[in-house]
Amino acid sequence: MIGSQRRGVTMIELLMVMTVIGIVAATGGPKISAALQRRTTASVADQFVLTHSLTRSTALRYGRVAQLHIDAPGKRFWIDVDTSANGIGQRATIAFVRDVSGNGLQMTSSRALLCFDARGIASTVGSCEPGDAQVVFTDGTMADTVNTTALGKVLR
Repeated sequence: MIGSQRRGVTMIELLMVMTVIGIVAATGGPKISAALQRRTTASVADQFVLTHSLTRSTALRYGRVAQLHIDAPGKRFWIDVDTSANGIGQRATIAFVRDVSGNGLQMTSSRALLCFDARGIASTVGSCEPGDAQVVFTDGTMADTVNTTALGKVLR
């Protein structure tokens, strides 16, 4: 018996498989790219919603006014509260400052400082602004908006 058994694939088979992979990538690539862009803005909006919730719970925990700072030009937001035992004004940043400038996003806000009293309700005491805010995160093509009510609830 002189038959030979070849192992492997031929060049034509390899080219056919590569062509099918190329067609699938060409049709699915833009959809995946758009989904990833949507996820970036949604992820930052989710971070803002969590920070807003943490601000309210921090006010409840310490029994004092907690402040949510929104620095739209600097593309960041953070929480601070008076953490001293006797309320002498020793302010501390809770968690960390969330900086969204590295994501290539733009951030706009109708408010710069949201405050919550010891009951977790939006407060306008001192330099605090009303609780009804609109924060928009955009990357140029996609946008995600977070709205809050006058009482401090989040609407998405």
